This record gives sequence, structure tokens and C-alpha cells, in this order.
Amino acid sequence: MAPVVTNGIDAPVSEVGQWVATGLTWGLAVIVAVWVVNVARQERSIWPLCVAVSGTLACLMEPLFDHLYGLWFWEEGQWNLYTTFGSAQPVWVPGAYLMFYGGATVFVARYLQRHPSMRSVWRMYAFIVVMAIAAEMTYVSILGVYTYQDSQPFVLFGYPIFLGFTNAMSALVSGILVYRLVPLLRGVGYLSLIPLVPMAFAAGLFGSGILYLSVRHGIEDPPMLLVHVAALTVVGGIASTVALLGRLLVEPRAREKLLVAQ
Repeated sequence: MAPVVTNGIDAPVSEVGQWVATGLTWGLAVIVAVWVVNVARQERSIWPLCVAVSGTLACLMEPLFDHLYGLWFWEEGQWNLYTTFGSAQPVWVPGAYLMFYGGATVFVARYLQRHPSMRSVWRMYAFIVVMAIAAEMTYVSILGVYTYQDSQPFVLFGYPIFLGFTNAMSALVSGILVYRLVPLLRGVGYLSLIPLVPMAFAAGLFGSGILYLSVRHGIEDPPMLLVHVAALTVVGGIASTVALLGRLLVEPRAREKLLVAQ
């Protein structure tokens, strides 16, 4: 069976950018890992460690995302970790997933433990969206280690900013689910959290994005107006999912906490 390939127009990766991306990403990942270990000690539980592992494993979803959404890691001169779906993954990608998806999921879950409300859900979502957009713009436009090819909607400084909303969903939804699941789990049951972040990643990028991806891959040279409208359905689907999970899983706990306080 022939492998799935992505037709990308390659160019040399920025040598300085690659050094900075690798050092910065893994440096932040180490800081997050130390923080997660400290959280596990405070909680006297392994659930933060399981969530960190889950966030890191989500990096295995990255090549499929690249293939479907048009992200291209510059291959010429790249410090390559592995290649699949036609996408060459640089060595810093697992560190980025540990830092962003693992760390943010633990942070969201703990924040909701202290502040269970829809306001907290939307506050966390906005914070992660801004962080995701700023980080990707830095890696694309300043460090020059990857790009988004073909015709992309809502591009700002080389980054299709609607994707910031999808990336934020994975960490937020994972955090909401972890927040409600942790009190129900014991012992080896915490290991069931390990598949959670990759599942949330797939739901956001490939579930909510199904209409956009159908337009992008199902129509040859689609009109850009249609591409923009289809991209908005991704954001709308994600906002609906976040609102639904918040009302189902966060608001009931907030009411319970209020009744106990009274």
C-alpha cells in the first residue's frame, strides 16, 4: 500500500530558528514537567502525570493534522524525528505537545476545581486561544521552522488564526473532562486518562472540522469565500461543543458548590 503523501514546496529551515525552537520548546517542556510532578505530589495522585503523558502522546496526531490542514515543516536541514503522512516531524514537536496540551489540560482541570463556572470556562478558552495564536505566529513568522501552504483563510503573520480556536479546544475540553473524571477514578483507573487528550484533539480538528476539510479536499480549487465560510463552521462547532460541555459538566458542579456553601 502506498503511503499518504503531502505535496509541499520545501525550503531550508532557519538554522537559528531551529536552534531557538528546539531549545525554547524543550526548555519550557521541562519547566511544565517539573510543575506537573509538583502538582502530583500536592494532589498525592498520579492523574497529573497521566494527563501529561496523554498530552505528549497527542503529538502522534500532528502529521495527520499537517496533511489535512496544509502545515509544512521545512525539511531541508531539519533535525528530523520521524516522517509519516508525508510530514517530516522536527525533534521539538513532542516537547510542544507536553508543554501545551499536557500542561494546559492539567492547568484547566485544577482551575475549574477552584472556580467551577461557565465564566471560568470561557476565560480559560480565551486565554488558551491567545496563547496558541501567539505561539504559532512566532514559530511561523519569526523562527521560520514551518509554514501553512496552499490558500489558507484568515491568515495573519503567516498563520490561519481560526486554527487557534481549534487548538485551544483540545486542551480546554480535555481539562473539563479531567476535572469531572478525576474524582470518580482511583488507583490504576487514572491510567484511563491517557487516551483522553488525543481523543479531544481528534474531536476538535477532525470532528468539528469535517465541513472545512470536505471543502478543502473535496473541491478542486474551491472559491476562497467558500473556504472562509467553511473555516467559520470549525470555530462555530467548537464554540458549541465548549458551551455544551460547560453546561453539562461544569455548571452542575458550580451549583452543588454554591448549595454546600449556603
